[in-house]
Amino acid sequence: MKQVDVTTKQSSLPLWQTLSQQQLVSGEAPKGAEVNSPWFVKLLLAVAGWLAASFFLGFMALGFEFIIESDAGPYAVGIILMLLAWLLLVKSHNEFAEHLALALSFSGQVLWIFGVAQHFDTNLTWLLAAILQLVLVGIMPNDIHRFCSAWIFAGCLMAALALFQLPFIAGGLLFGLACWLLLNEFKPLKSAGVASAFYRHQAIAYGLLISQLMQSCFMAYQYSWYQLMSDTADKDFYTAPWMGNILLALVSVYVANKILSFYPELSQKLRYGVWLAMVIISVLSFEAPGINVALIVILLGFAASNYLLMGLGIAALLSFVSAYYYFLHYTLLEKSLTLAVLGLALLAMRWLLLKYSTPKSATATIGTLAKESENE
Repeated sequence: MKQVDVTTKQSSLPLWQTLSQQQLVSGEAPKGAEVNSPWFVKLLLAVAGWLAASFFLGFMALGFEFIIESDAGPYAVGIILMLLAWLLLVKSHNEFAEHLALALSFSGQVLWIFGVAQHFDTNLTWLLAAILQLVLVGIMPNDIHRFCSAWIFAGCLMAALALFQLPFIAGGLLFGLACWLLLNEFKPLKSAGVASAFYRHQAIAYGLLISQLMQSCFMAYQYSWYQLMSDTADKDFYTAPWMGNILLALVSVYVANKILSFYPELSQKLRYGVWLAMVIISVLSFEAPGINVALIVILLGFAASNYLLMGLGIAALLSFVSAYYYFLHYTLLEKSLTLAVLGLALLAMRWLLLKYSTPKSATATIGTLAKESENE
């Protein structure tokens, strides 16, 4: 790396300009750091924002009840509230306005969906709700709003596909999208606009990820909730549970391959071993898919040194294993065998990967150092 030669003449220049002259940085200088308020001030402003929004909405409900009861009223009022929230988030940058905008936006969404439910059936209502959340993910300039919209979008899409007799695939697709966003978090984009807004924000990935963890890990009800969402219990689904398991297996192989691409010095034999290990874990997790999802999240967190992801993965793994043990659709013997075989396979793969991933030169060096320490 080049050394920055800061002379007397350069010392009067801004730091960014000095680094740019030494070709250590490029582009425009970053903006000055914003002054953050203490947490208790943020909490007070958040409470004040939601309280103000509650009084405003209560006033509207009492004074403009005829608008809500009309056919087009909920649509119009809901869109107005969401536009007002968008203007507040764009024009103002303080905690009070942020939480006021969040409350107005969520209230507008409820009104809009209420109007949709009055004119369309349940299936189409869930689908339109998912489309609304997808639009809000792209246009709302706020990470909290993006996280909530992505989370609600994932849940609405899963329910909509289940009602249209297409369950079991939404979870794998959304989980794959979340993994793709997390693995390409710092990759620059040539395009701008809405597409880059979908891409560069980590909050969207977390929203999709939390939805999948709740469905497959924390709830641990496997696929029984799809039956509750179905309009007719005796109607056959167009998809099968194994399709979702295959999608999760493909996502695990993709994640492993993407992480391996960050280390070009690794041998091809080791890469084949890692791919094979991910396939084996996915196959063994077919009867307990939450384990595979939790392990992928832990792997993502470990690869990026992201303690939040690692914590989510560990919590999901413990939650799923605990709930799966009391799952009544399988006998205790079947569940014990599944967990035991998966645990032994993980230990065996760990031993093999550690054995063949350590270079022989490094092993010899460690052995030499150990002998020298013993002689001393």
